[in-house]
Amino acid sequence: MALKNETDYIAEVPSDADEAAAGAPGAGEGRKRGPWFVVFIIALVVFIGSLVALGVILYSYFQGQQKYVEIAETSNFDPSTVDSEPLAQVTVDWDALRAVNPDTVGWVYVPNSRINYPIVQGQDNEHYLTYDFDGDQGWLAEYGSVFLDARNKGDWSDQLSFVYGHHMNDGSMFADIAGFVDQARFDECRTVYLLTPQGNYRLRSFSLVHCSAYDPIVETSFESAEVMTNYIQDKMDRSVVSVSDAPKASDIKKAFAFATCDNNSSGRYVLFCYIDDASAEGLSGVLGLSQDNEGQTEGFDNELSVTE
Repeated sequence: MALKNETDYIAEVPSDADEAAAGAPGAGEGRKRGPWFVVFIIALVVFIGSLVALGVILYSYFQGQQKYVEIAETSNFDPSTVDSEPLAQVTVDWDALRAVNPDTVGWVYVPNSRINYPIVQGQDNEHYLTYDFDGDQGWLAEYGSVFLDARNKGDWSDQLSFVYGHHMNDGSMFADIAGFVDQARFDECRTVYLLTPQGNYRLRSFSLVHCSAYDPIVETSFESAEVMTNYIQDKMDRSVVSVSDAPKASDIKKAFAFATCDNNSSGRYVLFCYIDDASAEGLSGVLGLSQDNEGQTEGFDNELSVTE
C-alpha cells in the first residue's frame, strides 16, 4: 500500500469554513440542544431548590427542638423524679418559666414518649398556634406552643380541660398522640403527668378519639353530673383503642383532654384522661380513684371543693 504524501494529510485537516458549516443548523444532530435539555435544566434547578428548602426546614426543626430543650433546663423539671419521689414533691421552677413567658400555666410529661413541654394559655386559641414559648414565630416549621384552651380556667379547676399541641413531622410536640392509635403504643403511654403551680396530677388515659376538626367535642363544664357522665361514656364508646381498666363513666368527675391533628386538616386525635393520683395544693376531696380498707375502688368524691 502506498503511503500518503504530506499534501494528502493537509487536505484532510478541516478548514474554518468546514467548522462553520458543521455548526450551522442541520449540520450535526448531536450538537442540538432540544426541549429535553431545557427540561433537564429546569428539573436540576427544582432539585437543588428542594434540597435547599429541605435543609432550611430541617434546620428549623432543629432550632425548635433545641429551644424546648433549653426551656426544659430552665424549668428544672427532672422527669426521673416522677417515679422516685412522692408526686407532691416533684417540682417545676414556675418563677423561672413565668419570667420567660407569664402565660405559663402548667407542664405535661408522658413517659415513654417525647412529650415533655410547658403549657401556656393565651387570650384566644389562635396566638399560640404559631408563637412558641419564647414568643417567636417559626419559619417554615411552626412549632407554636402546647396550650390550654382559652375557654378553660388557668388554675385547672374546670370539670374538663383541653390542651392542644401540633403534630410535627419530626415527631415532636404532640405527634406521639397520633401514634397512640397503635394499641401497643397506647398501652405503654397510658400515664400522663400534669404539673401545675397549684399542684401535680398523675393522669391515666381512658380513651383515644379520632374526630373531625368540626366535631363539637370541646366542653369545659356540664350542667349536671348526668350530662357529664353521658359525655364521658360517649368518648369511651368512640375510642379507637381498647381500654379494659378504666373506671365507670359516672365515677369520673374531672377529666383532661390532649388534642392534636392527624396530619390531615380535617382530622384530630383527642386523648382523654382521668385523675389517677393528685397532690393539688388548696384542693380538698378525693380527686383520684379512692380505695376502701380492703383495697377496693370506691370512685371519686362528689364533694370536691376549693379551700380558701
